Amino acid sequence: MIKAIISDADGTLVNTVYLIRHGQYETAVAYLLARNIPRHDIPPYEVYESFINKAVGGSTRETFEKTLRLLFSETHDHHLNKIDFDELDATLAPIQDRIAPLYVHPFYGLTELLTWMGTSKTNLGIFTSGNRRMIIRNFGISLPVLGYTDLFRDDSMSVEERLNAFLARAKAVYGIQKLAVVTCDDVTRTKPNPEGILKLLDALAVTKEEVIVLGDHAVDVVAAKAAGLHTIGITHGFGTPADLKEAGAIAVIDDLSTLPRVIEAHNSGNSLLF
Repeated sequence: MIKAIISDADGTLVNTVYLIRHGQYETAVAYLLARNIPRHDIPPYEVYESFINKAVGGSTRETFEKTLRLLFSETHDHHLNKIDFDELDATLAPIQDRIAPLYVHPFYGLTELLTWMGTSKTNLGIFTSGNRRMIIRNFGISLPVLGYTDLFRDDSMSVEERLNAFLARAKAVYGIQKLAVVTCDDVTRTKPNPEGILKLLDALAVTKEEVIVLGDHAVDVVAAKAAGLHTIGITHGFGTPADLKEAGAIAVIDDLSTLPRVIEAHNSGNSLLF
């Protein structure tokens, strides 16, 4: 019996695909121009997007570095000497905060999935390479019914206090018995390392046979396999069906509304996933 879902956040439950792409692009452009890198050496958004799609999956800092090294390595590698990737990453949050209300949305079926999880007593763990504040911001904007759309801006509370308030409200609204989040702030190694998933197994108090992992990127599948878990891939994020299957996903779905039916079929014995 599947008793819990462990899910990636960005690109899987909440549609932050455009926030990630545009936020990183705007941040990179401002940073590179400030270091006197010529504007004509900085590609337009469409080109940058093709590189970030290859680099995304780890922390924001890792994504910046992978993207820019891919971008400049062949023709302008001398520009890389001017980049402090930690410094660059530190300038991302204000830009993403500014554009988040425009670019962050719930994926189709998110509310229905969370409601089903409450009624079916299925618990939820969320693992992400983002930080706690990103979780508060992105889910707060995506789920306005919680009343926490602007909670990420409330600096009168610590980030930990805000996250705990968000989790408590989500559990109450949707009736989910156990809801846990593991971010890059909680692990020493992010995906594809399985550390975050293993922490969620403990937090949810479930065995590996009682969990299915949900993710939109091959790195989610790889992390789940390293933890000894099975993954269902979802195609509305960064990964293609071929990418997800090649990484080892046991099934691929197109939207969140399909997941309850798949789990119910497994739990009833009509169509076993594993």
